[in-house]
Amino acid sequence: MYDSHFWDQNRTETMSVTGLLITSYGPTGEILADDGSLLTCHMRKNADPVITGDRVSFDLQPDGTAIITGHLPRHSLLYRPPNKKKLIAANIDCLITVAAPPALFSEDRIDRSIVAAHALGLPALILLHKKDLLTGREKDSLTEKLQIYQKAGFSTCESSTRIPEGMDLLREHLKGKSAVLTGPSGVGKSSIIAVLTGDTTIRTGDVSGQGRGKHTTTATRLYLLPGGGSLIDSPGIREFSLQDIDAESLFAGYPEFAPYEGKCRFRNCRHLAEPDCALVAASKKGEISAERLSRYQNMAREIT
Repeated sequence: MYDSHFWDQNRTETMSVTGLLITSYGPTGEILADDGSLLTCHMRKNADPVITGDRVSFDLQPDGTAIITGHLPRHSLLYRPPNKKKLIAANIDCLITVAAPPALFSEDRIDRSIVAAHALGLPALILLHKKDLLTGREKDSLTEKLQIYQKAGFSTCESSTRIPEGMDLLREHLKGKSAVLTGPSGVGKSSIIAVLTGDTTIRTGDVSGQGRGKHTTTATRLYLLPGGGSLIDSPGIREFSLQDIDAESLFAGYPEFAPYEGKCRFRNCRHLAEPDCALVAASKKGEISAERLSRYQNMAREIT
């Protein structure tokens, strides 16, 4: 039996209900029903796949079993390329790419993440976590790096779970939003969720001596936040592939490049080694980041 306000032991007919899919594992999933009950449901065979973050419909059977019958319309879908074969989460409002000092702050990883977010139609937030670990010189260096992203039009935030005000800005950003945390193991995604939700049962891990994190998330799961909104953590999106990104989408993922579009000598300029490239000229003048352009060029070579 399920601890649900919908459940009536004397009921003899099937009842159709809706709720939020919190997580799924194999043929079953956990659903937060609209009455606030947490139910374990079975997936209907051959039905349209459902994923964490979906609003789903399900049938409560007289014998106490619950069967998911489908999902309601989605406003966004996060997936691993190619061809949407690996669904990750649905109905996302923001993608948060988490980085941490010293070994886990990778601008290449950040760029790939925000390019993927743009291609999926999702706003991106760059989060520098564990700021309490920064020394004076490291703090100045990473502040400069974040300012480059801010100048390019991206939202950034700094956080720490070890100082009282460390999560305040992130809490404010997340109000009323459903966000996915991305980033390598060890940047503190599970710790962020534990602090924001107050759930002390969430497993967390430290960074190894080689700068590699110890992964603690085993399944994509949605966590509701006390002040409204939700966070999704997934082991499937520590890295983003460029397999589904074409040249046009890659360029669009660098919004600071937009003013120079069409100003190169050659109309089909790839902004690599062509003469009189407007982007190269702009980087030499300091109008755009030379480092960002270099990473763009590396990714452009990957997809050609």
